[in-house]
Amino acid sequence: MKEEICRAFCDDIRIREVPAGLAVSTVFGSGDGDRIGFYVVNSGANFRIEDDGLTLPSLEASGVDFKSGTRAQALEELKSEYGVAIDLENHEFFIDGLAETDLPHAALRFVAFSLRVRDFMLMTEHHIASTFREDASKLIRDVIGHRAKVEENAPILPELSDFPADFVLRAPGRPPVGVYLGYSDQRVLEALFVHMRARHETHEACSIVALLESTKGVSAKVRQQAANRLDAVPEFRGAEVAAIERIAEEAFGPTVSLH
Repeated sequence: MKEEICRAFCDDIRIREVPAGLAVSTVFGSGDGDRIGFYVVNSGANFRIEDDGLTLPSLEASGVDFKSGTRAQALEELKSEYGVAIDLENHEFFIDGLAETDLPHAALRFVAFSLRVRDFMLMTEHHIASTFREDASKLIRDVIGHRAKVEENAPILPELSDFPADFVLRAPGRPPVGVYLGYSDQRVLEALFVHMRARHETHEACSIVALLESTKGVSAKVRQQAANRLDAVPEFRGAEVAAIERIAEEAFGPTVSLH
């Protein structure tokens, strides 16, 4: 059993030589599907373990603020726990000053740190989605009032239950409107998939809207596909009322104003 467990952890590790030393790819995956890896750099006197310099910028781009507050403190505690430092110039997490005999244990610590530091992104994505939903829900109900039924987490049509919309607006005498909160590529792609099925399978009138929180979190390529195919792709932050009024136009027609 011991050998089988060792194989499960070790057989899928990939190591290749690079100009600076070794590139190591582990069996553990990150949220984007890529393997967590690191580099072992031989500086002559000692060794250094470092990442590719993309993890920290990715966290910050997703909205994680390490400059102050609880997240900055939590990162400092995590770095201290695993003996990891940050190269601010190259945006790399690293452990340096290692003897060759220290490398195996230090590598395990670095991978454990890499797994845990990615939890910041998961926490942020959840917080962003939750806050976005609360803000959008309140304003949708303010704009719509009693003129339409607003359903949450519901399919726009019974045949399209695979990916329920975040909100469905049903106004008398009008096609239903499915609103998908576009806080990630995946969610916008789900809206595109439902739109395609509605047009080519059910043949029932409906509108599909991707409400983007902002341009962050959704790639330019997916935004372009959504803008070219969906009924509306308003952007919420900074123009909240205008974005929801654009959705109201889909629900009631173009003569809608905020009460």
